[in-house]
Amino acid sequence: MSIKQKNKSNGIGFRINRTVAAWTFSSLLLLSSTVSPAWAEEPYKIASGDVLQITVYGDAGLSGVFPVGVDGTIGYPILGNIAVADHSIPEVTGSISQALLQHIPGLSVSVAVKEYAPVFVIGDVQKPGKYEYRPGMIALELFALSGGLKQDAGKIDAAGVQLVAARQDYSDTSLQLFAQEVREARLKAELDDKPFEYVLSSDTPTEDTDARQGVVDSERRLFDLRLATLASQEQALKAQTQNYREEIQTLEESTRLRNDEISLLEKNVNASQTLVDKGLTSQSTLRDTQRQLSAMRRDSLEFGSFLARAKQNENAIQQNLLALREQRSNDAASQLRDIDLDIMRLRKKLSFIVQTMSEIGASAQRASTREESIKLTFSVLRNVNGDYKETELSEHDPIKAGDILRAQLTMPGQVEKKIN
Repeated sequence: MSIKQKNKSNGIGFRINRTVAAWTFSSLLLLSSTVSPAWAEEPYKIASGDVLQITVYGDAGLSGVFPVGVDGTIGYPILGNIAVADHSIPEVTGSISQALLQHIPGLSVSVAVKEYAPVFVIGDVQKPGKYEYRPGMIALELFALSGGLKQDAGKIDAAGVQLVAARQDYSDTSLQLFAQEVREARLKAELDDKPFEYVLSSDTPTEDTDARQGVVDSERRLFDLRLATLASQEQALKAQTQNYREEIQTLEESTRLRNDEISLLEKNVNASQTLVDKGLTSQSTLRDTQRQLSAMRRDSLEFGSFLARAKQNENAIQQNLLALREQRSNDAASQLRDIDLDIMRLRKKLSFIVQTMSEIGASAQRASTREESIKLTFSVLRNVNGDYKETELSEHDPIKAGDILRAQLTMPGQVEKKIN
């Protein structure tokens, strides 16, 4: 039976009007003015239906994608079934790391959620069905994704639902802009060869503090890693330079000694030639001395080529040392150019979102009230220890991965009866 038919049968002369939108808008304003709820600060708890990406550094055979079964476990090599449901990512990471270390020492484990279990919407919504879950999602946001109430657009003002989407878009875009600004600061530090420092401002929104600090920490780790890699490469090249310098010194000293020997052999050859001319020695003695001189000169030429090659290698390493710093600066400059364009685009997008939110707010405030209204109620069917249980929740309550949200329209009398 439709709402209009109920009104006729009960003699209640009311119709669905814009008070639903006014209620929704006031709820959103209340949500935006309050401090971050406790659940927003809690780490995400893994749920049945999630897909985990586990990476084991040191043993690729233990890395892979592992779906969480209905019993809340994953099947993992060596360790068998591991209970992960209702545990945070750090807890699962620590558990797997400790278990693997008992079998294979020296491994490092990283766990991340590759795919969240989907959430579902049923009831009085325009587009019931399956939707992608994201941490921090609330009932009203999922309700907005489903298109809102399935009443005609002329009967219900969707300003409140639109404001939810606009506020979420603003929050996401703000975080993207912040990430690009931190990245820009890191690249400028690399370009100027200075330490990377970034401190959150005091006016950072409370609900975004952890996320933004995570962005800063991630960029700092990347900066330190790139700097350590550069230092390691420079140290290796400097060690090679030192080796070549020692080789050059040895070859130069050897060349000097060989030149002295050549000078002595030349004197011997001249003396032997004089004795041969006077008939005081045989021709064979002269030829032996000349052969020694020729061999010494040949060795001297060979050592000269070794010396030239060692000096050439030393120069090449010096060029590589200079190229390391230049390449780092060139990479940073190229990325900075792209980031500047992204920052400009994101700032324009934020400005547009703020304008949109202002227009939605003005539209909601103009909505007129009516004598009779309807109540939108939410309940959730949640898997608890393998059993689905339905409980009521408010539009601000968090949604968990795998939840089924039920949105229903009820008359005030029906709400009171349900409560009683």
